[in-house]
Amino acid sequence: MKIVYSHLLNFLEKKPSIEELSDKLFQLGHEHELEGEVFDLEITPNRGDCLSLKGLARDLNHFYSAKLDQKIFEDELPDANLKFENKAEDLCPNICFVEIEIEGEIKNYASYLENYFNDLNLNKNNFFTDISNYLAYETGQPTHCYDAEKIAGPLVLEKRNKKEEFKTLLGTEIELEGENLVFTVNGVAVDLAGTMGDESTSCNEKTSKVLIECAYFKPEEILGKARKYNLTSEASYKFERGVDYLAQEQVLRRFIAIVQDHVKVKSCAIKSEQRKKDLLSVEFNSQKLNNVIGIDLTDEEQQEILKSLYFEVSDDVMVPPHRSDVDQINDLAEEITRMIGYDNIAPKALSLPVKTKTISSNFETSCRNYLVNCGFFEAINFPFNDNVDESAISVDNPLDKQRSKMRVCITKSLKENVVYNQNRQKDSIKLFEFSDIYTKEGNERKLSAMVSGRTNKNFKEFNQQLDYSYLKGLICTIFEEILGEKPNFEEGKSENYDLYEKVYFNGGQIGRIGRLSKNFVDSKVKTPVFSFEISINGLEISEKKYQKTSDFPASYRDLSFSLDAHDNLSDLANLMIKVSEANDLITDFFIFDLFENKKLNILKVGYRFKFQSVLKSLTDEEIEKVMNSLIKDALLMDGISIEGL
Repeated sequence: MKIVYSHLLNFLEKKPSIEELSDKLFQLGHEHELEGEVFDLEITPNRGDCLSLKGLARDLNHFYSAKLDQKIFEDELPDANLKFENKAEDLCPNICFVEIEIEGEIKNYASYLENYFNDLNLNKNNFFTDISNYLAYETGQPTHCYDAEKIAGPLVLEKRNKKEEFKTLLGTEIELEGENLVFTVNGVAVDLAGTMGDESTSCNEKTSKVLIECAYFKPEEILGKARKYNLTSEASYKFERGVDYLAQEQVLRRFIAIVQDHVKVKSCAIKSEQRKKDLLSVEFNSQKLNNVIGIDLTDEEQQEILKSLYFEVSDDVMVPPHRSDVDQINDLAEEITRMIGYDNIAPKALSLPVKTKTISSNFETSCRNYLVNCGFFEAINFPFNDNVDESAISVDNPLDKQRSKMRVCITKSLKENVVYNQNRQKDSIKLFEFSDIYTKEGNERKLSAMVSGRTNKNFKEFNQQLDYSYLKGLICTIFEEILGEKPNFEEGKSENYDLYEKVYFNGGQIGRIGRLSKNFVDSKVKTPVFSFEISINGLEISEKKYQKTSDFPASYRDLSFSLDAHDNLSDLANLMIKVSEANDLITDFFIFDLFENKKLNILKVGYRFKFQSVLKSLTDEEIEKVMNSLIKDALLMDGISIEGL
């Protein structure tokens, strides 16, 4: 939207320089570029009230005292002899018409009207249309002009679904289709409401009797209409963003006054269907406002700013009808902050409460990291579905009838994710989700994981499929690694599972694991789907023990064992654990090499041991003593040998 600097000054008592005015507009959140003395503004979609000279002046009132009392026609107007029927009152609650008949010719435009066209380099059309365009520039309220002599019948506003040819006043031929809000005469559309009129009823240079329509349309009804029919429409741009709910009659009286500045008015009459509504009120709470803003202002300072923006302030704040974007205390805080200027609010260090991590969140964090490291992706689903469980909580006003209840399990949401991915040729799916489930008994934190397809995409595991043993091994590892103890399992039955086991931990059932049935998942699934779901409430992570990092160097020793069979691997591993627990000098050990030749029946494993003390540097004799003891114990075991010994 383009606004001329000199035009805007006419609506301000104080006269700032163009540079100062530019800075203030930026402060108020109105981004723009300066082209000479023309502001090319980008008004945010929620601030339709600023799409005019009058609207910007209101926003600048706090700094420069706005002059909003433009000349209007103040005499009483007779009722117009207009037959009009509003069949869409819910979409257009307020509408006014004025009939004006003039005498004589319009030779020259008044200076303010002439300047509007010259300064913005706009083309003139005809007298009444030119006033309509200027009035939208001045007030932000679009109007539409009909040649009254061309209205041959009652005017009807209706929303209808009808295909019909429509030639706009710009000469563009379009085909109306689908549902459209239109003004009709004898069943023929003469105006696409809030967007553009039809050529057949448009004004021209010879028009002496005009019917001007001024309305409030619900923004959502106008939204997208111009784009749908590829029309350029300033009216729809303003209606989409919202106009003043109660300004229609005032705007038409301003229209009459502008006509009177140019020519003698022979007659004028009005027809008004104006439905007033109670102004929206927001609680005035100075302490809450200060908490949001971040500085301490007195009640008087807050009220002064709000009143300068045309809010009425008492116990509550009454929102003016042109401010459809304000409906809560945070909005009021934003208005005050804009006037102060964000740059003028000194930054403060955040005062955040120290929150001790709960047991479940510690487990959750550790578990999340482990699953991600195992190649899983975290899913986040809406907490709603169509669960038929009697314990499920129903939503009073659901956005989707298929998701009208709170979840009592996560499995159903995750299986939808799996099906979605399978349908898009994903052949290795590993998903998990942490979420609260909601029942009439209360909330419960749960973890669910689901796998299907290939184990991995590397060449070693390309042909391996994710199966029940993988998922069961995963949950066992999670519990052992994080909680230090494996869960127990008990076979059971469930209609949604082909294979089903209950999961127990610390003596109680915490969840379930199994292979989901095709009927439950989807009959078209390509690979089996495996899932577990457990409650993580009350899962305690054992207290971490920390030890001082040694300041002394570590020493390493490698030892290779020959094994007769794979069973000897677990025996050897148990020995390593036993020896390391009995000797403080061994701080770590791990397998660094594994060799197997099945044809020659050769199986070898290499262990690396780390020796370190927090008290001193270890000698070779101390290390060798421990190694010799370990070798001795190993050689006493069946099926285990060391080459050379």
